[in-house]
Amino acid sequence: DRSSAYAPRSHARRVSAVFLDQSPARHLDLIRLALPDARYVGILVGGESKGHTQALEKAAKERGLQLVASAVAAGGLYPALQSLLPDVDVLLALPDPVVFNSQTAANILTAAYRRQVPLTGFSPAYVKAGALLALYSTPAQVGTRGGEFLRQAMTGRPLLPPQSPREFVVAVNQNVARSLGLALDESRLGELLRQKERP
Repeated sequence: DRSSAYAPRSHARRVSAVFLDQSPARHLDLIRLALPDARYVGILVGGESKGHTQALEKAAKERGLQLVASAVAAGGLYPALQSLLPDVDVLLALPDPVVFNSQTAANILTAAYRRQVPLTGFSPAYVKAGALLALYSTPAQVGTRGGEFLRQAMTGRPLLPPQSPREFVVAVNQNVARSLGLALDESRLGELLRQKERP
């Protein structure tokens, strides 16, 4: 369940999960590390991502960031994007198939690039297509965390609460970074992000 990474963690002891998506906190921590001067984070909100806004707003406020949301009505992606881009420093792609899909991704990336607004995505495909950053977990990383959950359950201990995978990948499009005047090291960003999450 992709969207559950943003949902309340109810029934944590009886039912658990490893989410495919990264947490709002992790996404925003990456933005703070990679783009320390950014203050306004834009999101395009469709039907499936509407419920993410509250968690993102909370995480953004805790990091000194301001979330700017633009609702996408049916057939209204381009107006929503054009109204959003002038007011933000970075665009955060959310896994909403109505907003980000094979038909829309290229146009969103092109419009953002023309405005010199970097985009951070949720899969390596976005970096290949022209996003500045992507934050994601590989199937192996998700599976490893799921195995840890199962091993704990088989020993009779309580289930861990639902959560994003512990391990993740940060990818950087170096051509886009150079065009924006940025020097980013994806390995270094990944390590700094892991350090922030260590107890």
